Formats: sequence, C-alpha cells, structure tokens
Amino acid sequence: MTDISLKDSGNRLTADIDGHEAEIRYGWASKDVMRVDFVGVPRELGGRGLGTKMVGALVEKAREEDFRLKPICGFARVQLQRHKEWHDVLA
Repeated sequence: MTDISLKDSGNRLTADIDGHEAEIRYGWASKDVMRVDFVGVPRELGGRGLGTKMVGALVEKAREEDFRLKPICGFARVQLQRHKEWHDVLA
C-alpha cells in the first residue's frame, strides 16, 4: 500500500522523506496493543497525503508483527476509522 519505510527508535517510528523526518509516537497499552499517540509530518511535506501513508505503513507493521492499534491521536483515529480495510488492526 505504501512505499514508506518506518524505522523504530524506541517510542518513535520515523521515516525520512525528501530530507525531512515524519514521525509516529507510540507506547504500549498492553503487550499486543500499541497506543498511537501522535502522527506528525513536517509542513514542508504537507498536502501530499503522507500522514495517511504513515498510518498505512503502521497498519502493515501491525499486521506483520501481530499487534493491534489503539489510536489516541485524533488524526490516526480518523484515518483508521475512514479506511475500513484497516479495521482488522483496531484494538
């Protein structure tokens, strides 16, 4: 679905896009439920749908690593609700 590669650095997943860093901040609600606290894309990259692509990359990661997502971030919550094909990873 996406060509964004997420790098895990503790409580942050980052992606280098055109020399800028986009991020997802997270924590664990339980051993198999990731809390999505924040999705951020620099202004310089705005308007390209990259926030949605970041969430999509996280959905793929959740499927591959067998965990669910609990969106705390309003943007992540809206995107996960909007995309019915992602509902399988919702906690």
